[in-house]
Amino acid sequence: MAARPWQQQQPQGAAADNAAPLHEKLQARGITHLLFAGVTTEVCVQTSMREANDRGYECLLVTDATDSYFPKFKEAAIEMIRAQGGIVGWTADTAAVEAALAAA
Repeated sequence: MAARPWQQQQPQGAAADNAAPLHEKLQARGITHLLFAGVTTEVCVQTSMREANDRGYECLLVTDATDSYFPKFKEAAIEMIRAQGGIVGWTADTAAVEAALAAA
């Protein structure tokens, strides 16, 4: 998927909102659902996703758009996200996300 003009890369730090007012920007635009991708799955991505979930966002991890130095760590992070009926969020691959967006 190509980047959209409203997409924003975040500065260094484990979480996306570490050094930027991302939450306020999302609220100002009425955004309630977030897609997550990037590296590393078990640190930056999962931390950002957990923090977004704590702020009330509906979160989805795009599983084939994230990675780790250690495949077992990625799988463990995905399992934690999916645990307890998606307590942190949901997961899907890129094809499923693209199909859902096309159908919307």
